[in-house]
Amino acid sequence: MQAATRHSAYDIIRNEHRAIAAVVHCFEQILKEVRDDALDPPFDVFELVMRYLAEFPDRFHHPKEDDFLFPALADRDPAVGEVIHELQQQHEDCVRKTAMLVQMLAAWKAGDADAFKAFDQAAREYIAFQWEHIRLEETQILPAAREKLTETDWEAIDAAFDENDDPIFGANPQAAFNGLFRKIVATAPAPWGLGTRREAKRQNVLSRIGLGRKLS
Repeated sequence: MQAATRHSAYDIIRNEHRAIAAVVHCFEQILKEVRDDALDPPFDVFELVMRYLAEFPDRFHHPKEDDFLFPALADRDPAVGEVIHELQQQHEDCVRKTAMLVQMLAAWKAGDADAFKAFDQAAREYIAFQWEHIRLEETQILPAAREKLTETDWEAIDAAFDENDDPIFGANPQAAFNGLFRKIVATAPAPWGLGTRREAKRQNVLSRIGLGRKLS
């Protein structure tokens, strides 16, 4: 019998996608402002974003999809097997991509003259990658799961996603990730977050030559 109602795992997955998407969007918009010389690099925000993306999707969200949702769905709907295989490969690629971005960010922060260009290019590719990954899961995997999975299937998946304790992160890691998310929102400069904006590079130059905000 097909599942007729929503289940907690379904809502958790969608909420986690929204959280990841919000962080990716914040990252994308702030990076664009830095690229356009409209904002000084907020390294503290970028470090928080990298920490969130390296820990929450890669080590907490994706493994539960790989271990519970995907196998159950592949059994019930072989037609999505190719998409599931692609998503599993993307999960592995995410770990490599985020680790690379962390290293590039550290090099840029340390003052490597060429590091921003490399970080910016890799970050843009990563952001596009994340949007496509979320799109595939939202448009193909979750609708198929609602249609094909049985109540028994959902019981096991719900139990996995409802579980708050995790051996990697300790008790209630979801609360820790929620706290990290709130810290990103509080630290990111307006309008992408609640933090204060740092003057743009152009404005810093104008100030140093005595023009202040006259040409802003």
